[in-house]
Amino acid sequence: MAKKTKGSGSVSSPPDRPKVSRAQKTREVQEAITASALELLAENGVDGLALTKIATHAGMSNGPLYGRYDSAEDVALELWDGKLRDHFRRLILEFDAFASSNDSEPSEWLLQELETPSALTAAAIEVVAVARRFPLLVDSVRDEVDSLFQQICSRNPDIPPAICSLRLTVPTGCVVTSRSVPKTRPPWKRILVQFRDSALDPANLNQQGLKASPVLLPIPEPDTGDVGLDEFVSAVMEVVARVGFEKTTAHRVARAAGHSFSSAYTHVGTKDELMHMAIGQMMSQIWQTGTASFLELGPDEYKAAIVALHVGLVAEANRPIRQLRTETTVAMRHHPDLAAAGRKRTAASLAIVLDAVEKADPAATEDAAAFWYLTMASGMGTVTLSLLTGTFRHTDWTPVAAIAYDMAFATTIEPLSKLPKA
Repeated sequence: MAKKTKGSGSVSSPPDRPKVSRAQKTREVQEAITASALELLAENGVDGLALTKIATHAGMSNGPLYGRYDSAEDVALELWDGKLRDHFRRLILEFDAFASSNDSEPSEWLLQELETPSALTAAAIEVVAVARRFPLLVDSVRDEVDSLFQQICSRNPDIPPAICSLRLTVPTGCVVTSRSVPKTRPPWKRILVQFRDSALDPANLNQQGLKASPVLLPIPEPDTGDVGLDEFVSAVMEVVARVGFEKTTAHRVARAAGHSFSSAYTHVGTKDELMHMAIGQMMSQIWQTGTASFLELGPDEYKAAIVALHVGLVAEANRPIRQLRTETTVAMRHHPDLAAAGRKRTAASLAIVLDAVEKADPAATEDAAAFWYLTMASGMGTVTLSLLTGTFRHTDWTPVAAIAYDMAFATTIEPLSKLPKA
């Protein structure tokens, strides 16, 4: 029967509000935490996570976070175990499936993830790239990388381990560099098909046995013309390589440089300015060791140089520069100014070759650009993953060298041969 209220007629009783169980409320809170943490991880990386930031982003107090986790690393581990590990596995295995197929092009999903990664893909790669610095993460991530490599080798018994490794390093490198390459980079579709075809060519698959001493890649020595500034640029590269960009402080840089904290600001402005200089130094090194020096070589010398470079990329002696390159690339993902500096340096370096290709054969310019960007991505993927695992250390890189020369010849060397001889 309807209730009567003073001064009014008959009114209906308000409907009963559905009761939310404690378990449901707990699930809703956890879902909000997970969603916010994933978004922050994808955008800012593992170093950008903080329990207070997650709480603010989720629109809740700090209490639920501190009641569940001891640190942001705990959150990252939970995300990896809950969502990101499987997503990373899907990315790698989908690339492996394409690399073994006769498909005319990679799947739309794979291309999308390589060119403009989703939040899940970006977050997964962020974890993989820096896991070595986090005790709770490193073993789980390393085990997954090793497991994937073994699975790919088992699925493709007729494919040499070196080429199987590319099915890990190429997609990893494409994603980790996705925010630091110029917008003029050609789409991945065509060059990935060329890569797949070259990597399945028996003439390349069956090559083996090239030996070479590793290329030694020390952290570059700056030469700004100011001895004091050079010391700080060297120091910031050392510190970034060790702890990452976000944890690089003026105090740490000053200690590494052997100077007082106050003198840091006398010589330099910010760590960003130092990193701009460091990026320039690294890009010059990458260009000299991985691009420019190869183009005048004959086929055998080119392949030997590629083997030496790959042996060097995974050598323990080169671990500091691998760490620096990885941490710098990760920093570019989160800092637009650093990304812009990286894009500018990359474009300027590649222009030396691409301008020559355009003069020789304008129609070949896009394929040449795509090849060199893919080469850089693959190299970055190798650098990143080799910091986690030693599984690539004893690999015979001869088949990779054969693929590299095959593609370099088709996209760059043959077009350049059309230029008039000086």
